[in-house]
Amino acid sequence: MGTWGIFMNICLPIPFVLLVLLCAPAPRKFHRAMLQVVDKTLGVSFFNNQLSLLHFMLVITGVAFLTTLQTTQKLAKDRGFNVGPESDSPLIQAGSMGKKWRSERNFWIAFICFTLWCLLARFFKILLNKARIEDELANMKSGGGGSRNVGNGASSGAAATRPAAPPTAGRPGLTESLKSK
Repeated sequence: MGTWGIFMNICLPIPFVLLVLLCAPAPRKFHRAMLQVVDKTLGVSFFNNQLSLLHFMLVITGVAFLTTLQTTQKLAKDRGFNVGPESDSPLIQAGSMGKKWRSERNFWIAFICFTLWCLLARFFKILLNKARIEDELANMKSGGGGSRNVGNGASSGAAATRPAAPPTAGRPGLTESLKSK
């Protein structure tokens, strides 16, 4: 299996499966469990805990994307055809067209891989933030203080020190003001 075969078998399925798990319509407990699974998967560390799997794959797919972009641009500029009397040969033309086709194929593979990893990173952060806000809202409704940690250990210390909403005594709520109109 060549380099692009390994790239296809590792870099494409991981973000695709994790995005499907995060987007699947399911109960809240399932989504919380999936957030934890994705957090543990993306939190796998390399190089003495200096680099997580997410950052490692973003770097690898980004470098592959930029490299294939450069190669594709070079072949598009050269048009991939030799100039000379031997360029009339169908074998030479087929060889240069095959090189151009492989370059374009590799470009799109790298582009899709990089895009999936970027989507996974952003979508995961949004869902972690959503889960944290839901926890804070549930704590406020139940009258408890503070918040639970969800995901990668990011706590909301600023939210715990935030002052409570101003009292609404004497002011109608949203439902009362809508009923009066």
